[in-house]
Amino acid sequence: MSIIATLFNTLFTYPILNALLQLYSWLGDFSVALVALTVGISLLLLPFTLRQLRQARMMRQIQPQIQALRKQHASDHQAQAQALQELYKAHGIRTRSTFLLLLIQAPIYSGLYFALNMILQASSVSTLNDYLYPFVTHLATMPNLHLTWFTILNATWHISLGAPDPTAILPILTGVLTLIQTWVAQPLASVEAREGMQHINQNMQWLFFVIPAIITVVIAWRFAAGLALYRIVSLLMNIGQQYIVSHWGGNKVTPALAQATGFIQQAEQRTQSQAPKPRRRNRRHGSSRRRK
Repeated sequence: MSIIATLFNTLFTYPILNALLQLYSWLGDFSVALVALTVGISLLLLPFTLRQLRQARMMRQIQPQIQALRKQHASDHQAQAQALQELYKAHGIRTRSTFLLLLIQAPIYSGLYFALNMILQASSVSTLNDYLYPFVTHLATMPNLHLTWFTILNATWHISLGAPDPTAILPILTGVLTLIQTWVAQPLASVEAREGMQHINQNMQWLFFVIPAIITVVIAWRFAAGLALYRIVSLLMNIGQQYIVSHWGGNKVTPALAQATGFIQQAEQRTQSQAPKPRRRNRRHGSSRRRK
């Protein structure tokens, strides 16, 4: 095993594996343990998430200033970018912090994948116990990785969280929730995204929303169902956080696609209003002439 792989397992895979199996020993259900682990990870990442959401709120508050700077430096893109950076710096906004949360989540997601593989590929309980820390409750039997929540609908829908979902329930749920999360979420670069989408037709705008959902469904379909369950819980928490921030204080924020569509309709209405209108004959004036 290479040094990089050993370091990654030490920092991510083994801690996630130990936390997951400890929760399993407490709760007695591997699916519930995975949900509890996902909630715990989300709470650990909450400071980064709150920072991102605060910056999103600040971006919405300074949108009039951003639009004014864009009009002021419409012919000089370099001066426009510099002015925007100074504005962001003055309000403590870091435009690159959006990717920081993704960079933190990526190794956690990979660590969970490797942890599930370790559980699935373990030949015996003793092999699995060798990965556990001394203070973690060791297993007496191999954990049951089957998700039985959907057997109420169909008795054959036993989903193994260590293998791809044969029922396609979890992948479809991830796709639907990804669509909802994309609609609700307000990106930090909402101004740039909105202005850029004004030059794209409405069908292409919907395509930008559908593609992430399709990619999520394909990934959830091919990899272990436990990853899909982790993604579902994460999306539900993100949707709740984004909804609260978007509607908090009575400031309801329209999603980016709706904003872009509204701006396109406003632009069309302005174009129609500026078009030359046929001159109307003054009937009152004409009737007075006839009387004369």
